[in-house]
Amino acid sequence: MNIPMITVLQSAITEALESIPTAEAEQIYALSFYINNEYDDPRLPTLTVGYNTVDEWHASIPKASSSDEAKWNYAFWLQNELLVFGDSDSQTADILARWVADLGLGYSDAEEDVDFERCLELGQEITEQFVAAVCVVASTLHSNLTVSRVFGRSVPIIVHELEYYNEIADQTEACNPPRLAEEFVSWVRSI
Repeated sequence: MNIPMITVLQSAITEALESIPTAEAEQIYALSFYINNEYDDPRLPTLTVGYNTVDEWHASIPKASSSDEAKWNYAFWLQNELLVFGDSDSQTADILARWVADLGLGYSDAEEDVDFERCLELGQEITEQFVAAVCVVASTLHSNLTVSRVFGRSVPIIVHELEYYNEIADQTEACNPPRLAEEFVSWVRSI
């Protein structure tokens, strides 16, 4: 049976969040859903789930240009990995490979050599579809109250890459309850 990728992703993230010790959960002010492509290959999308704490934010202020940068710029975060979904060393890589194939977006290195532009478009579509899937999961983790249950309160989920731009702000705003990620969204739109 082929369980949908979104179902597997949501279950894996829920399990990862539930593994956070209560004392640590009390310090967490935001979750990081960092999207990247392994080996810079869009056929190999990954999601790294992590978080930052109030203590780390405060410790980073002297290194940052402002308190807001220390709080919201991923470069100043803990860089922890509760879960890496899609990593080639994990079973989830196979799930993602099937998902890409089921979408009809797969291509080979040989096909890329023959028609680079077409494969570039397919790669962009894979990225867009993966980000959309991650946003659905993030929204669901709020609506099914997983986040509130784990943390005892709502915590924003930041869906991002290494660089921040308006699309990062938009997708983060869309996958969180109204105004929950407002501070992050405002900061990104101001930089």
